[in-house]
Amino acid sequence: MIKIKLAKRSDCTGCMACVDSCSRSAISSIVEKDGHRYPIINYDLCVRCGVCMKKCPELSHFNYVEDIKALPYLSWAKDDKIRLRGASGGIFGAIATYVLAQNGFVCGCTMDGMCAKHIIINNVSQLPDIQGSKYIHSDMSGIYRELKIVLKTGRWVLYCGTRCQVAGLLSFLCKIPENLITIDLVCNGVPSVNLLKYYEDYKTIKSFRNKEEGWKHGYKLTFVDKQGNLIVGDKDADIQENGFLQGMTNRSSCYDCHYAYPHTKADMTIMDYWGEKDYPEEHFKGISCVILNTSKGKEIAERSNVVLIESKWEKCLPYNPRIGVGYKPFCRHTIERMIMPYAFQHFSKETIKKIYVRKINSFNPVWLGVKIVRLMHYKLILNYQRFQIRKLIKRLK
Repeated sequence: MIKIKLAKRSDCTGCMACVDSCSRSAISSIVEKDGHRYPIINYDLCVRCGVCMKKCPELSHFNYVEDIKALPYLSWAKDDKIRLRGASGGIFGAIATYVLAQNGFVCGCTMDGMCAKHIIINNVSQLPDIQGSKYIHSDMSGIYRELKIVLKTGRWVLYCGTRCQVAGLLSFLCKIPENLITIDLVCNGVPSVNLLKYYEDYKTIKSFRNKEEGWKHGYKLTFVDKQGNLIVGDKDADIQENGFLQGMTNRSSCYDCHYAYPHTKADMTIMDYWGEKDYPEEHFKGISCVILNTSKGKEIAERSNVVLIESKWEKCLPYNPRIGVGYKPFCRHTIERMIMPYAFQHFSKETIKKIYVRKINSFNPVWLGVKIVRLMHYKLILNYQRFQIRKLIKRLK
């Protein structure tokens, strides 16, 4: 009899391929005290078939890397409405619009109250619900089974998620169908949902990025209160956005991401085009960086209503190291992470800000010491990433 053992907590990405692969519904998921979702097995229902272990991209060592020589592109949607709804250049929205126009399906992340989840749409009127970045982990339970059903229709199906989520889908399917288009997102890691406990007075989050002051200054939450009014948050005071940017509550696997490669099995890779001063007139509305990993991805992108301008790796990689560097040294076992489950239950909001949002303005010697140690750690990570990026650029030339 097979001994069933899921991926270790430190390696589990929360893709939930194991949950959907179980025909006996013996695997479900729960949000643990650290604010991250993990699968759990009901051994009373489990028949020890081992399918869950085969579908898990971590346990099966799923090969997500492609050995190709594709260049990055600057890109943005030609339709300003689509572009402004997107987190950067609106590329996902433009690609999705094309797929929906071909009578296809699109799967992306939406907010359901204060929770994120993936849904499948087939009408362009639903597209705004799944546009824009969601800086919170999406619950994937059930979505792979739904995608498998719609893929059998033979119509185009576009799926967009983080790299570990796309790897989860491809591992679940085993064979990549011709009518499946995948877009993976380069992300900075998945923050704990504990950061959202301070927004209980609101109904939901309308968006995590606000372009009223331009693309590069848009890290502001827009809420819907319980009366249906839109409220734009204060960037400097916002725990969720700053907590996400600092990356101190991330899922453990995010500090050693196994899917951070310039070329992956996704048809396209998209991210913000940070850093460079090219096309300054386009910066306010947002610019994306796109990598077209497959001929299918290139064909779909060229058919869609987007601008594509060839760029260079040395312009993209230094400002977005997560394209190819998934490891952050000494992040998994910091004191802050060890006390995280306890801290969010017992510490005050102001203390949480100091620990996880780095809002330390106190002249208290202890907090100043913490600030200095963190600055040294940040410099260590920065130097490590710069070293790895230089090696990566040489390899890609």
